[in-house]
Amino acid sequence: MDRRHLEYFVAVAELGSFTRAAQSLSIAQPSLSHAIGWLERDLGSRLFERHGRGVRLTPAGEALLEPARRSLRSFQVARGAVRAVSEGGFGHLTLITNTLWAVDPLARLIGGFRQQHPGVRLSVADPARRSDVLDAVRLGGAEIGLLDGRPPQGILASRWLAEQELVAVLPAATGPTPAALSIEDLDAIGLVCTPAGTALRAIVDDLLETMGLPSEVTVETAHLASVVPLVLAGAGAAVLPTGLAAEAAAKGSRVVPLAPAARSEVHLVWRDGRLSPLARRFVDFCASGDDAGSEVAADGRSV
Repeated sequence: MDRRHLEYFVAVAELGSFTRAAQSLSIAQPSLSHAIGWLERDLGSRLFERHGRGVRLTPAGEALLEPARRSLRSFQVARGAVRAVSEGGFGHLTLITNTLWAVDPLARLIGGFRQQHPGVRLSVADPARRSDVLDAVRLGGAEIGLLDGRPPQGILASRWLAEQELVAVLPAATGPTPAALSIEDLDAIGLVCTPAGTALRAIVDDLLETMGLPSEVTVETAHLASVVPLVLAGAGAAVLPTGLAAEAAAKGSRVVPLAPAARSEVHLVWRDGRLSPLARRFVDFCASGDDAGSEVAADGRSV
């Protein structure tokens, strides 16, 4: 049986007449009778019996009526879900990024997107390493990723999203707060950071290597959430983007500019040519702000 057979059966059952059901469905009565006959043969049971000028359900027909209605409702839900996703009003969108960029800029982007599309559900995965973001997007584990550094090419397309200033985060004041600090100053204090391969560690390693310093930290923690508590406890200093640094300042840390100034660019990435309509709406939403950049195709050309 298919949806059409169930739709015809429910119409006859509810109207109690093949004639009225045929009129309601805008089909010829012989065609309706043929479809019901096929359904009865498929199920091996009579579904209707004649009653005066109309028909009524047999016990087999009574047993089929509610499951048929549920099936038709399921068809309607499925059709509505697809239509809604294509219109961007509903659906489920999967993203992947590390905590650095999940705090800022992703949190505010999701907030704004949900205000425009309150029926959308979003899932944000937290990868261990930058390469995990790329792998998830390449293999379909997530439709969209956020990452810093040079955007990928090949089968992945990208769009510049934001530029995050990097700042020094120090324990609560025990003396004068400097106007700025260099990475050498922080290295002398002792750096608190996440393990090699993580987004934050890549940023710190790049700053150290630029100044000819070894890529080593004093306290290495696998928990990004523990970096600020470690700094507050006096274990060392940290380098963080402004989004996380603002939270650190609210907890009592001192936030000081780096000298020379350092920034990290964040990009959206996705599988080229594979965006769902909902994901496309999210990408376009991210590009609609004042800080939006131009889209970059898989071959690196701006479009």
